[in-house]
Amino acid sequence: MKSSATHRGAGVNAPGRFAERFIRSRLQSFEKDIRICLTPSRDRRDGGVTHAYFPALAACFGTLEYLSGLYRGNLRGIGAQHIADWALRYLPQPDYNADAIRILFDAFRHPVAHRGIASGVWIDRRPGPTFGQRLTWKVLADARRPACRVVVDPGSLTRDPPWDCGYTHRVHIHLKRLALDIRQGATQYARTTGVQADLQGKFMRCMEQLYPR
Repeated sequence: MKSSATHRGAGVNAPGRFAERFIRSRLQSFEKDIRICLTPSRDRRDGGVTHAYFPALAACFGTLEYLSGLYRGNLRGIGAQHIADWALRYLPQPDYNADAIRILFDAFRHPVAHRGIASGVWIDRRPGPTFGQRLTWKVLADARRPACRVVVDPGSLTRDPPWDCGYTHRVHIHLKRLALDIRQGATQYARTTGVQADLQGKFMRCMEQLYPR
């Protein structure tokens, strides 16, 4: 069955009920995508079990940006700080503090969005706990907490690059935990938007962008 935009006229005169229903509907779509991505499949290269790791990450990033835009009242020009603002209120802390969000978006979101994968080594050039570190990654399908953590793991990439490429740290991302945290945060956000007029106003401004009159 093909997915398409639908007209949901009922509830437009009740912004709170409409907003909560809309957010929960987007959350259902997100959960469906994550279930598909994290369904094990056979890796043809070595016969082991694998998952659609980076499509799952893309779904998580897209949902975080969407929710942050609705919370902000503007779906355009969303950056890491806007994500951090939403995360501070709705995601477990300090798991998703400003530094964790920055690493997720600078080291992973941007490469995944533009290249489909976070290849190679990322050098953190901004002031913070990981400034100057050379980070590579490990993406897992499990629910270990925190969903994003940086571990000391010095080594060198030798198989894929044209030369040895050293790194000092490795970022571990646990996809199921990330998706669960987003689901819980989105559920809370839907609930609060259903009863808070200021959030409803921001949400409806985004509806004007998505569905211009």
